[in-house]
Amino acid sequence: MRPRFRPSSLVPAGFVVDHLDVGTDRISLVVRSGSATATCPDCRTSSRRIQSRYQRRAADLPLGGRRVELQVMVRRFWCDAAACGRKIFAERFSEDVLPTFARRTSRLEQIVHHLGLALGGRPGAGLAQRLMLPV
Repeated sequence: MRPRFRPSSLVPAGFVVDHLDVGTDRISLVVRSGSATATCPDCRTSSRRIQSRYQRRAADLPLGGRRVELQVMVRRFWCDAAACGRKIFAERFSEDVLPTFARRTSRLEQIVHHLGLALGGRPGAGLAQRLMLPV
């Protein structure tokens, strides 16, 4: 009996796969957070009230010779704390999954970082290109 392939095994922990699109050179995944709440970065108050959503793109580890692109649906929440100066905030993901403002997942960033330290600029970029790592 063959093990079943699950799209959720492609993404880092904490994300839920909504849509999977497999192309000839690229795999595109639409993902969202599995949590129902988010915490305000200023006052640390938990919120459930969603204000809006937007899409954020991040590169992930390649799979089967194809680049993997995560399209992350990020929610904006209302902060209900009266003393908080921030009324609307975007949900943040764990630093070991997808850091704030990052274009790459942490696991991809770690590999690119070690390639740069071990090989330097051009040799590291060349090897990253052969490994299909977006640099």
